[in-house]
Amino acid sequence: MDSIDSLFDQYERGRMTRRNLVQVLAAMFAMPATMLAQDAAPASEPLVRGLGVNHIGLTVTDVERSYEFYHRLFGVTKGWPATNAGTGIHLDFPTVGYISVDVAEKKGVITHFSVSVESIDQDSSKRLADLINAALPDAKARAAYQANDGVSTVNLLDPDGVHVQISPIKGR
Repeated sequence: MDSIDSLFDQYERGRMTRRNLVQVLAAMFAMPATMLAQDAAPASEPLVRGLGVNHIGLTVTDVERSYEFYHRLFGVTKGWPATNAGTGIHLDFPTVGYISVDVAEKKGVITHFSVSVESIDQDSSKRLADLINAALPDAKARAAYQANDGVSTVNLLDPDGVHVQISPIKGR
């Protein structure tokens, strides 16, 4: 397993603490097989294989006006409420993905983007968050369950504080 050798090499070179090494190894062996590569991947491989952009969240001043614009531009249809409070809405593309729009004082802000993975549930999202935190502690990854659409995700921050979400490809 080249990836395990690479992890030990990183530890021996001082690039990883013993605690991080143990966390990554524990998470690797707890991950479902569908989330791990067929053969163990070297350390330069991604922690999780992203399949594409699932959706993007935008702040707008008028949800209906934004719907009309994106409907005319891309042919999106109105989906389910964007939040539990129901202030926004999802604008669904015909085959895959959507734009989540919600009202906010500061318009035109990308609140987050979501990358699709093959599958993720409540248990695997917790393991994936632990794996990410062990390898990228500043990401502050956390597992989440979204009650408004019944989907488990992992939420984290990139180095500039951009909110990144990992979602199942078949989920919302």
